[in-house]
Amino acid sequence: MSLEGQDYIVACVMATEVPPVAQSAFTSDMIPLALRTVADVIRNRVASPDFPHTAVEVVLQKNQFSAVCREDYWRKAMAGLWQPRHVDLAMKIWRAVQPMTVPGALWYYSPISMLPLGREPSWLKDKVEVLVPTLSRDYFRFFRGA
Repeated sequence: MSLEGQDYIVACVMATEVPPVAQSAFTSDMIPLALRTVADVIRNRVASPDFPHTAVEVVLQKNQFSAVCREDYWRKAMAGLWQPRHVDLAMKIWRAVQPMTVPGALWYYSPISMLPLGREPSWLKDKVEVLVPTLSRDYFRFFRGA
């Protein structure tokens, strides 16, 4: 698979992890930062010996990214039918070399997407939160190992 194809898969996962403004409570200012933090987690995982060593393997790892589990979003994104401008933005952010916004974070979740609302994921115990002052904890929470 070409680098272009690999980048597209990663961008689709990022884009479906951070829904566009019309589909969520995110503001337009929050979306680029949220996409950057998801990219940081993917890069942190690639660098960690505890996760696969390519970005595609990381994002496709079973039960790790909710976007891959949402088959309707995933299939539409991969076919270029789900929010193409949002996927394009995710691709630009993924390809950009930027300082980390969540250094060391290997896990995250979105409290607003948890059902029932406010539920915490079972993997959360023994994790240390990495704060992102410019992104509300109501939308995303990031963690590293203890």
